[in-house]
Amino acid sequence: MTSDERRPEPGSRPTAWVLAAPGAGDNGQLRTLVELLGADARWVEQVDPVSRVLRDRVMAFGARAVASDKRSAYAPPWPDLVLIAGGRAVIDARRIRYASGGRTRVICLGRPWAPLHWFDLVVTTPQYRLPETENVITLDLPLNLPPRASDEVLAHWQREFQDLPRPMLGVILGGDSGSYRFDAECAANLARAVNEAVGERGGSAVVVGSPRTPHEAIELLARRLEVPARVLPWARQTANPYASVLRLADAFVVTGDSASMLAEACHSGQPVGMFELHERTRSRLNRKLRAATPMLASATARLTARGLWIPARDMAELHRRAAASGRLTEAADLLSGLSRDGGRDDSLDTVRERVHALL
Repeated sequence: MTSDERRPEPGSRPTAWVLAAPGAGDNGQLRTLVELLGADARWVEQVDPVSRVLRDRVMAFGARAVASDKRSAYAPPWPDLVLIAGGRAVIDARRIRYASGGRTRVICLGRPWAPLHWFDLVVTTPQYRLPETENVITLDLPLNLPPRASDEVLAHWQREFQDLPRPMLGVILGGDSGSYRFDAECAANLARAVNEAVGERGGSAVVVGSPRTPHEAIELLARRLEVPARVLPWARQTANPYASVLRLADAFVVTGDSASMLAEACHSGQPVGMFELHERTRSRLNRKLRAATPMLASATARLTARGLWIPARDMAELHRRAAASGRLTEAADLLSGLSRDGGRDDSLDTVRERVHALL
């Protein structure tokens, strides 16, 4: 039987093995892709430690056989697709494709940390600065759709917020990262911006923290707010407010450190403003160095395509693309009642069409 004869029939559901990533944002993108494709998906939850990933990359670089301890998980019938995000599962994905006789297509989301020609399709976003090649799509935002709150959890937070005046501004907080700092000055400036945006409309604010939000920053933010508000620091609680706030708020302010949170807010269909945290010195210096040495851009692009260079992540590139595409709103206009063309955008359809074309 030829490879073409083993391809799924037109209109049938493709089969997919989804090799889970270590990060919640990456796994959210993988779930979105499965939904977009209507795939019959099997999730492989095992995430290899970095030490094994490095060993596989160095010691087993040319190995093609599925590792002996994974043969029970990776066995025929082989799927139409292997879906991964980031670089952890690259070697496993390549081994599965080889075992399938080249029939299985490998789709990588984000930054693969590998030669780009290893993949049938790479779906990335601007902060990773991958070169534009035939098998690379660069979207304005990641494939993170708003998470779904259960009916019970949504009803709980509706009751909690029912006395807050409308319109309601959702303030979604990230925190310290490799590129940004969420310090006291940021918290004070954010409180001032929320007071101005909400105060003009007589509404309210709901502030939702995350595991990375510094405790001191969210406490200071709460003290500086002068409008009706609920401040919800992150906690290990059953009724997590995040998904419900994405459903219930009339507009959002999101800190710019998290691409996935920014995407989830933008895909909600409501107006979204972005608040910039303090960028770390090394990120600013890296951008200045690139601006001062434009002649190196083509060389680093070629090295990146071959997997020999990993560009530094630059969230400012994602912010620029999101603003240029009209996905961001000025803070003063967030609660103005201006409507947005909300929800899913054309980029999701583009990804689905490109993957289906591979099949």
